[in-house]
Amino acid sequence: IADPQGLTDAGTITGPTGTWRVCSLPARINRSITLTKVPGLLYQLPGRVDVGTDGGPTASAADSNVTLTIEPGVIVFGGTGVSWLHVNRGNKINAVGTATRPIVFTSRDNVLGLNGDSSSGQWGGVVLSGRAPITDCSASGATPGTVDCQRQTEGAVDPAIYGGATPTDNSGTMKYVQIRYSGYVLSGNSELQSLTLQGVGTGTSLEYIMSYNSSDDAMEAFGGRVNMKYFVAVGAEDDNLDTDTGVKANF
Repeated sequence: IADPQGLTDAGTITGPTGTWRVCSLPARINRSITLTKVPGLLYQLPGRVDVGTDGGPTASAADSNVTLTIEPGVIVFGGTGVSWLHVNRGNKINAVGTATRPIVFTSRDNVLGLNGDSSSGQWGGVVLSGRAPITDCSASGATPGTVDCQRQTEGAVDPAIYGGATPTDNSGTMKYVQIRYSGYVLSGNSELQSLTLQGVGTGTSLEYIMSYNSSDDAMEAFGGRVNMKYFVAVGAEDDNLDTDTGVKANF
């Protein structure tokens, strides 16, 4: 399945619910795309998948302005243990499911029916990077909460930067979303959570989100101005909610 959106045919996968056709996302999504709900079709993260390109700590005409839209009922699975989804600064996710047709992010083993009640850490997770203020700046001498105060995603080998001075920054919308069996160790003791929010601003909408069996936290917020409600955490092996680097949040 090769199309102008950059999706490619990755064959089929068979599990207890039947055989599915698989569409793989590109390593970097360079234009706005929609993952359409098609009966018998799953979407795969073949590794790290970036939504757009990092636009830096301030908005500009150079922003890639990419939006990844995911329709209700879509299932996205991590094709490898190192798979994770990263929404860069200046770009958005629009993942809006419904109560009866949630959007599901999960692991390959879940699709194959190989998981048990204690399975976890089978892929990375979902990471949103924004331009809202943070503390604990990477640059020596940078003032917290300014455009000079930025950080790198914990454990990520390649750049995945967040931070800025825009409290109202908008990384998009996630609603009626399940994130299952996540928590891959990027390096050392740095693991991804089901949902990692870093420098996310108040323009971001997060509602009706469930984390199931994360090997680290269910959700961790690094700085930013987070508004999130109706969050369910089941089976997190560290914290249900973790907050760091100057976050101001309403949960």
